[in-house]
Amino acid sequence: MALHEAILLFAGGVLAGVINVIAGGAGFMTFPLLLAAGMTEVEANASNFVAVLPANIVGTWVYRRELATMQKNLGLRLALSAIGGLIGSLILTHTGQASFQSAIPWLLLFATTTFAIGPRIKAAVEAYPAFNRDNWIWLQLTLEFCVYIYAGYFGLGMGIILFAIYGVFSTMTIHQGNSIRNITTSLSSLVAIAIFIGSGLIRWVPSLIMMSGAIAGGYIAIRVARRLPAAYVRVAILGWAVCLTALAFKRYL
Repeated sequence: MALHEAILLFAGGVLAGVINVIAGGAGFMTFPLLLAAGMTEVEANASNFVAVLPANIVGTWVYRRELATMQKNLGLRLALSAIGGLIGSLILTHTGQASFQSAIPWLLLFATTTFAIGPRIKAAVEAYPAFNRDNWIWLQLTLEFCVYIYAGYFGLGMGIILFAIYGVFSTMTIHQGNSIRNITTSLSSLVAIAIFIGSGLIRWVPSLIMMSGAIAGGYIAIRVARRLPAAYVRVAILGWAVCLTALAFKRYL
């Protein structure tokens, strides 16, 4: 590997670490860099899980206080994320990802739109006197489980999809949502990585170079993530979601 490729992978990892701690979705930036390092798309996808994992683990630590307030259904969410990561990664290793890529832009467009108008949807739903959020928890967890399967399969932009679900079905703040997103993403990624290692899909040298950058970026993000007002974080996530969606349409359609 050339020196300039290693520097580019490390720098991409730094930015990925910052983005993943605060908002998620950095895989859309790191995935093309891994492709540029000479990997096939399946190898780049599998290696990407390794490269950005530290940022999710750092994010779990950053939002540990928020996570302590979100213990209800946390065990179930973790179980669903592990099972979903297992199912998604097995699908990838047996079928490849080309057949699914055409759906990614539309999935992100739906998620971005839902995230943008989520507060209005939630306000409209809550305006009904008979509305009881607890009666819909089964639907929320089912949708989250579908996202966890997607996370084990491809996973790019899954954080935006989760935020959209949280925004409609729950009262959690952006920071509380980040705490759930980071810990479930970490677990589903670990399960997927185990499957990818067994399948020989991970290219370790580029992955570890980018991972070291992600660790540095996650450390930087620790300094700012929890200090940002929730409204600013929401705007940042929405802006990033629009960029992700545009990139997905450009790349996969």
